[in-house]
Amino acid sequence: MNKLCKSIIQKDLKEITSSKQIFLPMLIVPLVFVIIVPAIMLISIYFSSKGIGQINGLDSIIEKLPIEYSNFSIPELVLKTGVNYFFPSLFLIIPIMSSNIIGASSFVGEKEHKTMETLLYTPISIEKIFISKVIGVFILSFITTLISFIIFGIIINIGGVIYLSEIIFPNVKWIILIIYVAPALTILGLSFTVLVSAKSKTFQEAQQQSGLIVLPIILLVVGQVTGLFLLNNTLLILIGTIIFVIDYILIKVISKRFIPEKLI
Repeated sequence: MNKLCKSIIQKDLKEITSSKQIFLPMLIVPLVFVIIVPAIMLISIYFSSKGIGQINGLDSIIEKLPIEYSNFSIPELVLKTGVNYFFPSLFLIIPIMSSNIIGASSFVGEKEHKTMETLLYTPISIEKIFISKVIGVFILSFITTLISFIIFGIIINIGGVIYLSEIIFPNVKWIILIIYVAPALTILGLSFTVLVSAKSKTFQEAQQQSGLIVLPIILLVVGQVTGLFLLNNTLLILIGTIIFVIDYILIKVISKRFIPEKLI
């Protein structure tokens, strides 16, 4: 990677981290999913006095859980069901949302700031411009996901120590999710954002259109909450592999058709 590529990456990182319009949405989504929702779960365990059946939707999940879950206490059942089945699918919204928000700014932002034309005059190929911008978005998106993972783990382990006297996070499922599925989703969100960027006139428009990619993840969350199916390690690996294949195809197509002039 030459100095011009590094300069493009550094420029994007600086612009994105200094913009409240981008930075605040990046903070709100993780704040809700890795702090507020887990905290509510821990508090609900403490104040629960009516039994596990009073927790909406959990009874349908319990029927599909491994047999050993039937012997768990209420705190252990709620915590381990949440960590192993509910929160993994919910957490997947973070990498794909982060890449959408940051990607929309990185590409459409060039149109709004009228800086893409300047890039075209630099002695660097269009392919390298594209790769540099993708790397910059991926770095920030994955850092956001990783920090969210750490904060979520701290909160969950506080609950584990309080209610179960043990550290319950991370486990194999979460390791697969953070090092395999999350990067795949980050690239997918970014690729989809690039596809809509050329047609979008503003950052908000690009963000709204690219946000459609979140719908499959929401359906995954609904499937978990309703007990329609449960995520396991094999299914996570399969999902990650399928997404990586889609990523490869999209990146190949986009890199050949990437025309910065459309963003001017």
